[in-house]
Amino acid sequence: MLACGLCALSPLARTNDLRPDFQPLETDRGAWLDEAKFAMFIHWGISSQLERGEWVLFRDKMPVAEYKKLVDTFNPVGFNADEWMGLAKAAGMKYVVFTGKHHDGFALFRTEASDFNVVDSTPFGRDVLAELKAACNKHGLKLGIYYSHVQDWTHPGGAIHKGESWDAAQAGDFRTYLDTVALPQIGKLLERYEPAILWFDTPWQMDAPLGHEIVRFVRVRKPETLINSRLMYHGMEIEGLSREQRDELREMGVDYLSYRDRTIPAASPWPYWETAMTLNQSWGYNSKDTAWKTPEKVVQQLVDIVGKGGTYLLNVGPRPDGTIPEETVDILTRVGEWLGINGEAIYGAEPSALSGYGEVDPASLARQRAQEEKARKTGARARKVELEMDYHWLATQKAGTMYIHLFNWPEGDFKIDGFEGGIGKAYLLADRETEISFDLKNGTLVVDLPPEPLDDLATVLCLEMKLDIDNKR
Repeated sequence: MLACGLCALSPLARTNDLRPDFQPLETDRGAWLDEAKFAMFIHWGISSQLERGEWVLFRDKMPVAEYKKLVDTFNPVGFNADEWMGLAKAAGMKYVVFTGKHHDGFALFRTEASDFNVVDSTPFGRDVLAELKAACNKHGLKLGIYYSHVQDWTHPGGAIHKGESWDAAQAGDFRTYLDTVALPQIGKLLERYEPAILWFDTPWQMDAPLGHEIVRFVRVRKPETLINSRLMYHGMEIEGLSREQRDELREMGVDYLSYRDRTIPAASPWPYWETAMTLNQSWGYNSKDTAWKTPEKVVQQLVDIVGKGGTYLLNVGPRPDGTIPEETVDILTRVGEWLGINGEAIYGAEPSALSGYGEVDPASLARQRAQEEKARKTGARARKVELEMDYHWLATQKAGTMYIHLFNWPEGDFKIDGFEGGIGKAYLLADRETEISFDLKNGTLVVDLPPEPLDDLATVLCLEMKLDIDNKR
Protein backbone atom coordinates (compact mmCIF):
# COMPACT_ATOMS: atom_id res chain seq x y z
CA MET A 1 0.00 0.00 0.00
CA LEU A 2 1.00 3.62 -0.61
CA ALA A 3 0.25 5.62 2.50
CA CYS A 4 0.55 9.20 3.65
CA GLY A 5 -0.35 11.15 6.75
CA LEU A 6 -2.00 14.51 6.25
CA CYS A 7 -2.92 17.55 8.27
CA ALA A 8 -6.18 17.46 10.21
CA LEU A 9 -8.20 19.55 7.79
CA SER A 10 -11.40 18.66 6.02
CA PRO A 11 -10.69 17.98 2.35
CA LEU A 12 -13.52 20.37 1.57
CA ALA A 13 -11.90 23.27 3.42
CA ARG A 14 -10.00 25.88 1.41
CA THR A 15 -6.68 26.20 3.20
CA ASN A 16 -6.73 29.92 3.96
CA ASP A 17 -4.15 29.30 6.67
CA LEU A 18 -1.63 29.26 3.81
CA ARG A 19 -2.47 32.93 3.20
CA PRO A 20 -2.48 34.44 6.68
CA ASP A 21 -1.84 38.12 5.94
CA PHE A 22 -3.89 38.65 2.80
CA GLN A 23 -6.57 41.28 2.74
CA PRO A 24 -8.71 41.73 -0.39
CA LEU A 25 -7.43 44.30 -2.87
CA GLU A 26 -9.69 47.21 -3.76
CA THR A 27 -9.99 45.81 -7.25
CA ASP A 28 -9.46 42.07 -7.53
CA ARG A 29 -7.64 42.33 -10.85
CA GLY A 30 -5.75 39.08 -10.36
CA ALA A 31 -8.78 36.80 -9.96
CA TRP A 32 -8.37 35.38 -13.48
CA LEU A 33 -5.02 33.87 -12.46
CA ASP A 34 -6.89 31.39 -10.28
CA GLU A 35 -8.64 30.06 -13.35
CA ALA A 36 -5.66 30.21 -15.72
CA LYS A 37 -3.02 28.30 -13.69
CA PHE A 38 -0.65 27.51 -16.59
CA ALA A 39 1.25 29.92 -18.84
CA MET A 40 4.12 30.20 -21.31
CA PHE A 41 7.18 32.38 -20.60
CA ILE A 42 9.26 33.27 -23.67
CA HIS A 43 12.85 34.56 -23.50
CA TRP A 44 14.07 35.65 -26.92
CA GLY A 45 16.06 38.39 -28.60
CA ILE A 46 19.33 39.18 -30.36
CA SER A 47 21.27 37.38 -27.60
CA SER A 48 19.89 34.07 -28.91
CA GLN A 49 22.38 34.34 -31.79
CA LEU A 50 25.23 33.71 -29.33
CA GLU A 51 23.43 30.55 -28.11
CA ARG A 52 24.58 30.98 -24.50
CA GLY A 53 21.54 32.40 -22.75
CA GLU A 54 20.17 35.89 -22.27
CA TRP A 55 22.79 37.10 -19.71
CA VAL A 56 25.76 36.61 -22.08
CA LEU A 57 26.39 40.36 -22.48
CA PHE A 58 26.75 40.79 -18.72
CA ARG A 59 28.60 37.55 -18.03
CA ASP A 60 31.20 38.11 -20.75
CA LYS A 61 31.37 41.88 -20.15
CA MET A 62 31.15 42.40 -23.90
CA PRO A 63 31.72 45.93 -25.21
CA VAL A 64 28.29 47.50 -25.71
CA ALA A 65 29.11 48.59 -29.27
CA GLU A 66 30.14 45.04 -30.17
CA TYR A 67 26.97 43.56 -28.71
CA LYS A 68 24.78 46.03 -30.57
CA LYS A 69 26.18 44.76 -33.86
CA LEU A 70 24.05 41.65 -33.36
CA VAL A 71 21.11 43.64 -34.76
CA ASP A 72 22.77 43.47 -38.19
CA THR A 73 22.38 39.68 -38.34
CA PHE A 74 19.07 39.28 -36.52
CA ASN A 75 16.71 38.02 -39.22
CA PRO A 76 14.57 35.25 -37.69
CA VAL A 77 12.76 34.17 -40.82
CA GLY A 78 11.43 31.09 -39.01
CA PHE A 79 9.43 33.20 -36.55
CA ASN A 80 5.72 32.51 -36.77
CA ALA A 81 3.61 34.06 -34.04
CA ASP A 82 0.62 31.92 -34.93
CA GLU A 83 2.68 28.73 -34.52
CA TRP A 84 4.08 29.91 -31.18
CA MET A 85 0.69 30.78 -29.75
CA GLY A 86 -0.84 27.68 -31.30
CA LEU A 87 1.67 25.62 -29.33
CA ALA A 88 0.81 27.48 -26.13
CA LYS A 89 -2.88 26.81 -26.75
CA ALA A 90 -2.27 23.13 -27.54
CA ALA A 91 -0.23 22.81 -24.33
CA GLY A 92 -3.22 23.96 -22.30
CA MET A 93 -1.71 27.34 -21.39
CA LYS A 94 -3.98 30.32 -20.81
CA TYR A 95 -1.62 33.28 -21.05
CA VAL A 96 1.83 34.13 -22.38
CA VAL A 97 4.57 36.41 -21.01
CA PHE A 98 7.05 37.57 -23.67
CA THR A 99 10.32 39.46 -23.19
CA GLY A 100 9.47 42.78 -24.79
CA LYS A 101 12.74 44.18 -23.44
CA HIS A 102 15.24 42.20 -21.42
CA HIS A 103 18.26 43.59 -19.55
CA ASP A 104 20.21 44.04 -22.79
CA GLY A 105 17.90 46.95 -23.64
CA PHE A 106 16.86 45.54 -27.04
CA ALA A 107 13.14 46.07 -27.73
CA LEU A 108 11.18 43.49 -29.70
CA PHE A 109 8.52 46.08 -30.46
CA ARG A 110 8.18 49.40 -32.25
CA THR A 111 9.39 52.25 -30.03
CA GLU A 112 10.23 55.89 -30.60
CA ALA A 113 12.26 56.09 -27.38
CA SER A 114 15.26 54.19 -28.80
CA ASP A 115 16.36 52.92 -32.21
CA PHE A 116 17.77 49.79 -30.54
CA ASN A 117 14.69 47.79 -31.52
CA VAL A 118 13.65 45.05 -33.90
CA VAL A 119 11.73 47.32 -36.28
CA ASP A 120 14.33 50.04 -36.85
CA SER A 121 17.66 48.23 -36.44
CA THR A 122 17.36 44.72 -37.87
CA PRO A 123 16.94 43.27 -41.36
CA PHE A 124 13.86 41.50 -39.99
CA GLY A 125 12.09 44.83 -39.52
CA ARG A 126 8.85 43.41 -38.11
CA ASP A 127 7.10 44.25 -34.85
CA VAL A 128 7.34 40.88 -33.06
CA LEU A 129 5.16 41.96 -30.17
CA ALA A 130 2.37 43.19 -32.45
CA GLU A 131 2.31 39.85 -34.23
CA LEU A 132 2.23 37.98 -30.92
CA LYS A 133 -0.63 40.16 -29.71
CA ALA A 134 -2.67 39.34 -32.83
CA ALA A 135 -1.90 35.63 -32.44
CA CYS A 136 -2.90 35.72 -28.75
CA ASN A 137 -6.23 37.28 -29.70
CA LYS A 138 -6.76 34.58 -32.33
CA HIS A 139 -6.07 31.71 -29.92
CA GLY A 140 -7.87 33.18 -26.91
CA LEU A 141 -4.73 33.78 -24.84
CA LYS A 142 -3.92 36.74 -22.62
CA LEU A 143 -0.65 38.54 -23.39
CA GLY A 144 1.79 39.55 -20.67
CA ILE A 145 4.89 41.61 -21.43
CA TYR A 146 8.19 41.16 -19.61
CA TYR A 147 9.83 44.57 -19.34
CA SER A 148 13.16 45.19 -17.59
CA HIS A 149 12.13 48.50 -16.07
CA VAL A 150 15.36 49.63 -14.40
CA GLN A 151 18.15 47.23 -15.34
CA ASP A 152 19.46 48.06 -18.81
CA TRP A 153 23.02 47.27 -19.92
CA THR A 154 23.10 49.31 -23.14
CA HIS A 155 21.16 52.55 -22.56
CA PRO A 156 23.10 55.27 -20.66
CA GLY A 157 21.95 55.53 -17.06
CA GLY A 158 20.26 52.14 -16.88
CA ALA A 159 20.76 50.21 -13.64
CA ILE A 160 23.20 47.29 -13.72
CA HIS A 161 23.34 44.13 -11.60
CA LYS A 162 25.06 45.03 -8.32
CA GLY A 163 26.38 48.20 -9.95
CA GLU A 164 28.93 46.22 -11.97
CA SER A 165 29.23 48.47 -15.04
CA TRP A 166 32.09 47.74 -17.46
CA ASP A 167 31.67 50.10 -20.41
CA ALA A 168 31.79 53.89 -20.59
CA ALA A 169 28.71 53.76 -22.84
CA GLN A 170 26.67 52.73 -19.80
CA ALA A 171 27.42 55.94 -17.89
CA GLY A 172 24.51 58.29 -17.42
CA ASP A 173 21.81 59.58 -15.11
CA PHE A 174 19.30 56.98 -13.87
CA ARG A 175 16.41 59.47 -13.69
CA THR A 176 17.09 60.58 -17.25
CA TYR A 177 17.01 56.93 -18.35
CA LEU A 178 13.61 56.48 -16.69
CA ASP A 179 12.16 59.64 -18.23
CA THR A 180 13.51 59.14 -21.77
CA VAL A 181 13.49 55.34 -22.21
CA ALA A 182 11.69 53.26 -19.57
CA LEU A 183 8.54 55.27 -18.90
CA PRO A 184 7.94 56.23 -22.55
CA GLN A 185 8.31 52.58 -23.57
CA ILE A 186 6.00 51.38 -20.81
CA GLY A 187 3.44 53.95 -21.90
CA LYS A 188 3.54 52.75 -25.53
CA LEU A 189 3.38 49.10 -24.46
CA LEU A 190 0.16 49.84 -22.57
CA GLU A 191 -1.30 51.90 -25.41
CA ARG A 192 -0.41 49.70 -28.38
CA TYR A 193 -0.40 46.15 -27.02
CA GLU A 194 -2.82 46.33 -24.04
CA PRO A 195 -1.02 43.71 -21.92
CA ALA A 196 -2.87 41.73 -19.28
CA ILE A 197 0.39 41.71 -17.26
CA LEU A 198 3.47 43.90 -17.02
CA TRP A 199 6.12 41.51 -15.76
CA PHE A 200 8.91 43.54 -14.17
CA ASP A 201 12.26 42.10 -13.07
CA THR A 202 15.55 42.78 -11.21
CA PRO A 203 14.58 46.04 -9.47
CA TRP A 204 18.03 47.53 -8.85
CA GLN A 205 17.82 51.14 -7.58
CA MET A 206 14.09 50.88 -6.90
CA ASP A 207 12.55 52.54 -3.85
CA ALA A 208 8.99 53.00 -2.60
CA PRO A 209 8.40 56.46 -4.14
CA LEU A 210 9.51 55.22 -7.56
CA GLY A 211 7.37 52.09 -7.15
CA HIS A 212 4.31 54.23 -6.46
CA GLU A 213 5.16 56.43 -9.42
CA ILE A 214 5.36 53.51 -11.85
CA VAL A 215 2.14 51.94 -10.56
CA ARG A 216 0.28 55.24 -10.94
CA PHE A 217 1.74 55.59 -14.44
CA VAL A 218 0.35 52.15 -15.36
CA ARG A 219 -3.05 52.50 -13.66
CA VAL A 220 -3.86 55.83 -15.36
CA ARG A 221 -3.30 54.20 -18.75
CA LYS A 222 -4.60 50.66 -18.20
CA PRO A 223 -6.17 50.02 -14.80
CA GLU A 224 -6.66 46.27 -15.28
CA THR A 225 -3.05 45.39 -16.19
CA LEU A 226 -1.52 43.19 -13.51
CA ILE A 227 1.81 44.16 -11.93
CA ASN A 228 4.09 41.58 -10.31
CA SER A 229 6.15 41.90 -7.13
CA ARG A 230 9.44 42.16 -9.01
CA LEU A 231 8.57 45.79 -9.58
CA MET A 232 10.09 46.26 -6.11
CA TYR A 233 11.71 43.02 -4.92
CA HIS A 234 13.92 40.40 -6.52
CA GLY A 235 12.39 36.95 -6.75
CA MET A 236 14.95 35.63 -4.27
CA GLU A 237 13.64 38.09 -1.66
CA ILE A 238 9.95 37.16 -1.76
CA GLU A 239 9.94 34.28 0.73
CA GLY A 240 11.80 36.45 3.25
CA LEU A 241 9.58 39.54 3.03
CA SER A 242 8.16 40.84 6.28
CA ARG A 243 4.46 41.46 6.83
CA GLU A 244 5.14 45.17 6.54
CA GLN A 245 6.91 44.76 3.19
CA ARG A 246 4.04 42.70 1.79
CA ASP A 247 1.57 45.31 3.06
CA GLU A 248 3.58 47.97 1.26
CA LEU A 249 3.37 46.01 -2.00
CA ARG A 250 -0.37 45.59 -1.63
CA GLU A 251 -0.93 49.27 -0.80
CA MET A 252 1.25 50.22 -3.77
CA GLY A 253 -1.00 48.21 -6.09
CA VAL A 254 1.09 45.12 -6.81
CA ASP A 255 -1.22 42.25 -7.77
CA TYR A 256 0.74 39.04 -7.26
CA LEU A 257 4.00 37.58 -5.97
CA SER A 258 6.70 36.30 -8.32
CA TYR A 259 8.86 33.84 -6.39
CA ARG A 260 12.51 33.06 -6.97
CA ASP A 261 13.23 31.48 -10.35
CA ARG A 262 12.54 27.74 -10.35
CA THR A 263 11.24 27.85 -6.75
CA ILE A 264 7.95 26.32 -5.58
CA PRO A 265 7.23 27.70 -2.09
CA ALA A 266 5.71 25.54 0.62
CA ALA A 267 2.92 28.09 0.99
CA SER A 268 2.20 31.71 0.11
CA PRO A 269 0.62 34.48 2.22
CA TRP A 270 -0.99 35.97 -0.91
CA PRO A 271 -3.82 34.45 -2.96
CA TYR A 272 -2.15 35.12 -6.31
CA TRP A 273 1.41 34.00 -6.90
CA GLU A 274 3.52 32.48 -9.61
CA THR A 275 6.52 30.23 -10.10
CA ALA A 276 8.64 30.83 -13.20
CA MET A 277 10.34 27.61 -14.32
CA THR A 278 12.70 26.64 -17.13
CA LEU A 279 12.01 23.64 -19.35
CA ASN A 280 15.72 22.81 -19.28
CA GLN A 281 18.33 24.79 -17.29
CA SER A 282 18.27 27.96 -19.41
CA TRP A 283 15.93 30.87 -20.05
CA GLY A 284 17.28 32.23 -23.33
CA TYR A 285 18.37 29.80 -26.04
CA ASN A 286 21.44 27.73 -25.12
CA SER A 287 22.49 25.23 -27.76
CA LYS A 288 24.44 23.13 -25.24
CA ASP A 289 21.62 22.76 -22.72
CA THR A 290 19.95 19.41 -23.27
CA ALA A 291 18.72 18.83 -19.70
CA TRP A 292 15.06 18.78 -20.71
CA LYS A 293 12.32 18.11 -18.19
CA THR A 294 10.11 15.16 -18.99
CA PRO A 295 6.38 15.71 -19.59
CA GLU A 296 5.79 13.87 -16.30
CA LYS A 297 8.02 16.34 -14.43
CA VAL A 298 6.16 19.28 -15.97
CA VAL A 299 2.81 17.82 -14.90
CA GLN A 300 4.15 17.12 -11.40
CA GLN A 301 5.31 20.70 -11.00
CA LEU A 302 2.05 22.06 -12.41
CA VAL A 303 0.00 20.01 -9.94
CA ASP A 304 2.33 20.89 -7.06
CA ILE A 305 1.96 24.62 -7.75
CA VAL A 306 -1.79 24.50 -8.35
CA GLY A 307 -2.28 22.40 -5.20
CA LYS A 308 -0.64 25.24 -3.24
CA GLY A 309 -2.69 27.97 -4.92
CA GLY A 310 -0.22 29.27 -7.49
CA THR A 311 0.28 29.62 -11.24
CA TYR A 312 2.96 27.84 -13.31
CA LEU A 313 4.87 30.03 -15.79
CA LEU A 314 6.92 27.63 -17.92
CA ASN A 315 9.69 29.03 -20.11
CA VAL A 316 10.44 28.48 -23.79
CA GLY A 317 13.68 29.68 -25.42
CA PRO A 318 13.30 29.92 -29.22
CA ARG A 319 16.28 29.53 -31.55
CA PRO A 320 17.91 32.53 -33.29
CA ASP A 321 15.90 31.79 -36.44
CA GLY A 322 12.61 32.07 -34.53
CA THR A 323 11.77 28.37 -34.42
CA ILE A 324 11.03 26.53 -31.19
CA PRO A 325 13.20 23.47 -30.42
CA GLU A 326 11.56 20.15 -31.25
CA GLU A 327 12.12 18.91 -27.69
CA THR A 328 10.04 21.82 -26.40
CA VAL A 329 7.25 21.13 -28.88
CA ASP A 330 7.13 17.42 -28.01
CA ILE A 331 7.07 18.02 -24.25
CA LEU A 332 4.39 20.72 -24.36
CA THR A 333 2.24 18.76 -26.81
CA ARG A 334 2.23 15.76 -24.48
CA VAL A 335 1.36 17.93 -21.48
CA GLY A 336 -1.49 19.45 -23.49
CA GLU A 337 -2.85 16.01 -24.26
CA TRP A 338 -2.90 15.23 -20.54
CA LEU A 339 -4.64 18.51 -19.74
CA GLY A 340 -7.22 17.83 -22.44
CA ILE A 341 -8.43 14.92 -20.32
CA ASN A 342 -7.56 16.11 -16.82
CA GLY A 343 -7.85 19.89 -17.04
CA GLU A 344 -10.85 19.88 -14.69
CA ALA A 345 -8.42 19.07 -11.87
CA ILE A 346 -6.19 22.07 -12.74
CA TYR A 347 -8.07 25.09 -14.06
CA GLY A 348 -9.80 26.96 -11.26
CA ALA A 349 -8.60 24.44 -8.69
CA GLU A 350 -8.00 25.53 -5.11
CA PRO A 351 -5.23 24.81 -2.62
CA SER A 352 -5.53 21.29 -1.30
CA ALA A 353 -5.57 20.17 2.32
CA LEU A 354 -3.60 17.10 1.25
CA SER A 355 0.14 17.60 0.99
CA GLY A 356 0.95 14.58 -1.18
CA TYR A 357 3.91 12.26 -0.89
CA GLY A 358 7.35 12.32 -2.50
CA GLU A 359 11.09 12.76 -2.13
CA VAL A 360 13.86 14.94 -3.56
CA ASP A 361 14.53 14.27 -7.24
CA PRO A 362 17.92 12.50 -7.51
CA ALA A 363 18.84 14.48 -10.66
CA SER A 364 18.51 17.86 -8.95
CA LEU A 365 20.36 16.54 -5.91
CA ALA A 366 23.19 15.46 -8.21
CA ARG A 367 23.30 18.96 -9.75
CA GLN A 368 23.56 20.49 -6.29
CA ARG A 369 26.43 18.18 -5.32
CA ALA A 370 28.21 18.97 -8.60
CA GLN A 371 27.96 22.70 -7.85
CA GLU A 372 29.29 22.17 -4.33
CA GLU A 373 32.22 20.11 -5.66
CA LYS A 374 33.03 22.76 -8.27
CA ALA A 375 32.97 25.45 -5.60
CA ARG A 376 35.24 23.38 -3.35
CA LYS A 377 37.81 23.00 -6.13
CA THR A 378 37.75 26.62 -7.31
CA GLY A 379 37.10 28.41 -4.05
CA ALA A 380 34.13 30.19 -5.62
CA ARG A 381 30.69 30.41 -4.08
CA ALA A 382 28.46 27.49 -5.08
CA ARG A 383 25.60 28.48 -7.38
CA LYS A 384 22.26 27.79 -5.76
CA VAL A 385 20.45 24.77 -7.19
CA GLU A 386 16.73 24.56 -6.49
CA LEU A 387 16.00 20.98 -5.45
CA GLU A 388 13.07 19.48 -7.32
CA MET A 389 10.69 16.90 -5.86
CA ASP A 390 9.73 13.53 -7.32
CA TYR A 391 6.18 12.86 -6.17
CA HIS A 392 4.24 9.63 -5.87
CA TRP A 393 1.02 11.62 -5.66
CA LEU A 394 -0.34 15.13 -5.17
CA ALA A 395 -3.78 16.64 -4.73
CA THR A 396 -5.90 19.55 -5.94
CA GLN A 397 -9.53 20.32 -5.15
CA LYS A 398 -12.53 22.43 -6.13
CA ALA A 399 -16.31 22.49 -5.94
CA GLY A 400 -16.63 19.59 -3.51
CA THR A 401 -14.25 17.28 -5.37
CA MET A 402 -10.77 16.14 -4.33
CA TYR A 403 -8.43 15.19 -7.18
CA ILE A 404 -5.60 12.79 -6.35
CA HIS A 405 -2.94 12.87 -9.07
CA LEU A 406 -1.19 9.50 -9.03
CA PHE A 407 2.28 9.58 -10.63
CA ASN A 408 3.48 6.21 -9.32
CA TRP A 409 0.75 3.63 -9.59
CA PRO A 410 0.49 1.77 -6.26
CA GLU A 411 0.78 -1.98 -5.99
CA GLY A 412 -2.48 -2.96 -4.39
CA ASP A 413 -4.83 -0.52 -2.68
CA PHE A 414 -4.21 3.20 -2.35
CA LYS A 415 -4.32 4.35 1.27
CA ILE A 416 -4.43 7.74 3.01
CA ASP A 417 -4.39 8.03 6.81
CA GLY A 418 -5.91 10.98 8.67
CA PHE A 419 -8.57 11.67 6.04
CA GLU A 420 -11.44 13.86 7.27
CA GLY A 421 -14.82 14.25 5.61
CA GLY A 422 -17.10 11.84 3.79
CA ILE A 423 -16.92 10.53 0.23
CA GLY A 424 -19.97 10.04 -1.96
CA LYS A 425 -18.33 8.70 -5.08
CA ALA A 426 -14.90 7.71 -6.40
CA TYR A 427 -13.83 7.36 -10.04
CA LEU A 428 -10.97 8.13 -12.39
CA LEU A 429 -11.19 11.40 -14.31
CA ALA A 430 -10.28 9.58 -17.54
CA ASP A 431 -13.14 7.11 -16.97
CA ARG A 432 -16.00 8.91 -15.24
CA GLU A 433 -18.55 6.18 -15.88
CA THR A 434 -16.79 3.49 -13.86
CA GLU A 435 -17.16 3.91 -10.11
CA ILE A 436 -14.34 2.68 -7.87
CA SER A 437 -14.94 1.00 -4.54
CA PHE A 438 -13.46 2.49 -1.39
CA ASP A 439 -13.58 2.13 2.39
CA LEU A 440 -13.33 5.06 4.81
CA LYS A 441 -13.18 4.20 8.49
CA ASN A 442 -11.80 6.20 11.41
CA GLY A 443 -9.98 8.60 9.11
CA THR A 444 -8.30 5.90 7.01
CA LEU A 445 -9.23 5.88 3.32
CA VAL A 446 -8.54 2.76 1.25
CA VAL A 447 -9.32 2.89 -2.48
CA ASP A 448 -9.49 -0.23 -4.65
CA LEU A 449 -7.77 0.96 -7.83
CA PRO A 450 -7.65 -0.97 -11.12
CA PRO A 451 -4.42 -2.88 -11.79
CA GLU A 452 -3.03 -0.40 -14.37
CA PRO A 453 -3.03 3.42 -14.66
CA LEU A 454 -4.94 5.11 -17.47
CA ASP A 455 -2.15 7.59 -18.28
CA ASP A 456 1.62 7.27 -17.98
CA LEU A 457 1.98 10.92 -16.87
CA ALA A 458 -0.60 10.86 -14.08
CA THR A 459 -3.93 9.20 -13.53
CA VAL A 460 -6.37 11.38 -11.58
CA LEU A 461 -8.54 9.81 -8.90
CA CYS A 462 -11.68 11.87 -8.20
CA LEU A 463 -13.26 11.81 -4.75
CA GLU A 464 -16.64 13.54 -4.65
CA MET A 465 -17.09 14.70 -1.09
CA LYS A 466 -20.28 14.19 0.89
CA LEU A 467 -21.10 14.80 4.54
CA ASP A 468 -23.74 12.19 5.40
CA ILE A 469 -22.89 8.80 3.90
CA ASP A 470 -22.02 5.32 5.03
CA ASN A 471 -18.32 5.90 4.07
CA LYS A 472 -18.18 2.66 2.14
CA ARG A 473 -18.91 1.87 -1.50
